[in-house]
Amino acid sequence: MNKDKIFSKENKNIDQFEFNEEVADVFEDMLHRSIPSYLSTIETLEFLTKQYIQPNSNCYDLGCSLGEASLAIEKGINVDGCTIFAIDKSEAMVSKCKKNLRNKITNASIEIINDDILNIEINNASIVVMNYTLQFLEKNQRQLILNKIYNGLKDGGLFLLSEKITNKNKLIREQLINLHHDFKYKNSYSRLEISQKRKAIEEVLICDNKDTHELRLKKAGFKNFDLWLQHFNFVSYIAIK
Repeated sequence: MNKDKIFSKENKNIDQFEFNEEVADVFEDMLHRSIPSYLSTIETLEFLTKQYIQPNSNCYDLGCSLGEASLAIEKGINVDGCTIFAIDKSEAMVSKCKKNLRNKITNASIEIINDDILNIEINNASIVVMNYTLQFLEKNQRQLILNKIYNGLKDGGLFLLSEKITNKNKLIREQLINLHHDFKYKNSYSRLEISQKRKAIEEVLICDNKDTHELRLKKAGFKNFDLWLQHFNFVSYIAIK
């Protein structure tokens, strides 16, 4: 695993964060050192797949990056006739994902697609996952993709949504940010790296609060959903059609 050192040197002119080759090369390290309970999210997805996968159905990993969620879904598939679609619009991420999965022995077919998730038709789905992807979409696109997911899910299908959130209460919001920064510091990111990464990503990753996420899920049609995980300002929802 290549170590993330992208923001380790002081730069007065910080470019906007992009999912380019430089990021793709260190993204595994970046995820595990930056997102609290990231590994728990991946492990839980495998467990939930075993419960909700349906024979002869499709699974979608929307914003698949390096394919960790796709592999977790694959490990959880215990029925026949399933296909996993791993989609990401970053060419660098898709290229790295293909390399990661090239030598993996899988029981279910994994199709890796380089495209915008907004262009993807979702149908006959028993599992859909969006791990820290919705937050990078334009706000006016977020309800549209949730509607598409709900409509493409089979009855009894599972949607797992993981996101970084904000908080309406300024004091709590700032404390959650401080806790997250301390988490990154304890994972060997310097104060400089944390500050420069925040500046690079602040206009790219736009967080919503929990009320907004839950209202969107309701509008999409989900009646059965709730948080199953919150760690600082990172959350994961389970929703069942």
